[in-house]
Amino acid sequence: MIFLALKTYKQATGDAVLKLLSSVKTVSSETGVPIIAVAQATDIYKIKKELGIEVWAQHVDPIDPGKNTGWVSPYSVKSAGASGVLINHSEHKLSGDAVLKTVEKAKQYGLKTMIIGQTPEMVLKYDQLDADLVSYEKEDLIASTTSMIDQQEMAIRELVKKLKHPLIIGAGINDGEDTKKSKAAGAIGVLMATYFVTAPDPGAKLRELAGGFKQ
Repeated sequence: MIFLALKTYKQATGDAVLKLLSSVKTVSSETGVPIIAVAQATDIYKIKKELGIEVWAQHVDPIDPGKNTGWVSPYSVKSAGASGVLINHSEHKLSGDAVLKTVEKAKQYGLKTMIIGQTPEMVLKYDQLDADLVSYEKEDLIASTTSMIDQQEMAIRELVKKLKHPLIIGAGINDGEDTKKSKAAGAIGVLMATYFVTAPDPGAKLRELAGGFKQ
């Protein structure tokens, strides 16, 4: 499976995000690979309504509806059409017990969860929580020319042996060879953004990435 964490790129904002994701349903249908858009909260409703694809939120806060100006409630993104949420991305880290609280609150409102760890030790720690997926994504490799699977393949293989939850690999995922190697190492999917969002032909890039899972 492929999670497209769209960040806040202009190409992934407002009406532009519909064009960017226009090939998702077709590519997923052709390849049988689930493809999930992880969008800004402001675009979730638009994506779900216009494209009818699965969409997750990039972040929520562990709050209930009420007096929480400026925060993002799990209830709001669920109501907008999101079916899941990323938690603890390196660009939006949580501290203390916020990861646990966010997982619990997301679950309360019916959202699936993926917790991201920046080290194998963090991933193993989060594996003890009641999430749906865990992800390993080294912070310094995000959007780099070195993919996680190339630098961390042995660590990933060892990590998979210890985990209870399915593993998603992120950071520097670029092409079909990366997705092929990630699957071979034991991951069930990848989390990526930059190389898709900035591709001259995002649809072709998505087909290439999905094709790696079919080899």
